[in-house]
Amino acid sequence: MPSGAELSDEPWVSDNSFSCQIYVDGLMQFAFTEHSGQRKFDVSADAKSGRLGAFDQLRASDASDNAVVSHTRSVVMAPCPKAGRNYILDLELPNAEGDHSDDIERFVRSYLPTGLAAMGC
Repeated sequence: MPSGAELSDEPWVSDNSFSCQIYVDGLMQFAFTEHSGQRKFDVSADAKSGRLGAFDQLRASDASDNAVVSHTRSVVMAPCPKAGRNYILDLELPNAEGDHSDDIERFVRSYLPTGLAAMGC
């Protein structure tokens, strides 16, 4: 994230979801959303069709069997047997320039076990 004078966040929590947006000097730099109890779908197919929003230079991710990553975004689906159905992690760097896909994948791989546990999976 870029340096700045003011760092703020906007978290949101419900029974099956958690979301947090991080702002630096009022500009969103990091958006993070987790869901549990989701139906299974093909993340790659839905991302390519536009149903999951915009991606820049989309490719498959090795973070999970059902995951994609782009220069500034990743969507990952993983089984969530304890909570039922599936867990989804959607991470975006909305105001980043350049290719951050390797950093995003590294973060997702390291965070995924924690996220699954936090969502009851």
